[in-house]
Amino acid sequence: MIDPVFRTSLGTLALVLGMSISAAAQDQSERYEQLKADAARGDADAMYELGEMYYLGMQAQRGGPERDTERGVELFRPLAEAGHVRAQWRLGWAYEMGSGVERDAETAYRLYTEAAAQGFIHAKQTLGKLYIDGRGTESDYDRAYALLREAAEADVVRAMTDLARLYQDPARGPVHDPARAVHWFRMSAEQNQPTGVQGLSEAYLNGIGVERDPVAALRAYVEYEERTGREQTTALLRILSQLSDEERAMVEKVAEAENWLADD
Repeated sequence: MIDPVFRTSLGTLALVLGMSISAAAQDQSERYEQLKADAARGDADAMYELGEMYYLGMQAQRGGPERDTERGVELFRPLAEAGHVRAQWRLGWAYEMGSGVERDAETAYRLYTEAAAQGFIHAKQTLGKLYIDGRGTESDYDRAYALLREAAEADVVRAMTDLARLYQDPARGPVHDPARAVHWFRMSAEQNQPTGVQGLSEAYLNGIGVERDPVAALRAYVEYEERTGREQTTALLRILSQLSDEERAMVEKVAEAENWLADD
């Protein structure tokens, strides 16, 4: 039987949470209306924030608008043409992904270049990736390396994995340094970037830039699952399928010792 005081506490908590959610939705609804009014008066920052509300749709459950990528693009476009750096980057992303507008890598490249020229660090990451892939422009690994290194050192997580791939690949990276690649994969993984976790695990599994260590390859996913709650069974089974019987036995001992399989 639940203690009456405890039951009252639960009821109070539920009421408070309900009030908090309702208040948050009201706040977003009010914010949405205020942004529309400010945007109508020509406030550039309000237009951009409103555009993001539409483009991402992340506030729809909290009183904001439903996702409408085309409406978001409509708001970003005049801002980008006027030199608004975040709008340039976001519109470039829309063109790169074909989200809210027809896919056009050359236009994405132009917009990223304009935003990067103003020093916007996230644009340097996306521009660097275009240089790696040769989309919208010629492949240029030297430029990609310079842009991605700057972005990674500024803690742009996606840039960390892109830079790591360049360090790892002698055919593309201007500086072949597999050990440095492991460093950036680890930095990315610690910030819960899935591609960083994958890269770090593969480096340990294959002994690239670091001594081969199947346990460390698995541990990268185990720790990621512990931090995020995102199940990694498929990835773990994939690694286990590549191990010898001796390695699997070693992994089993470590898993038992470190309580990997314990129920919460």
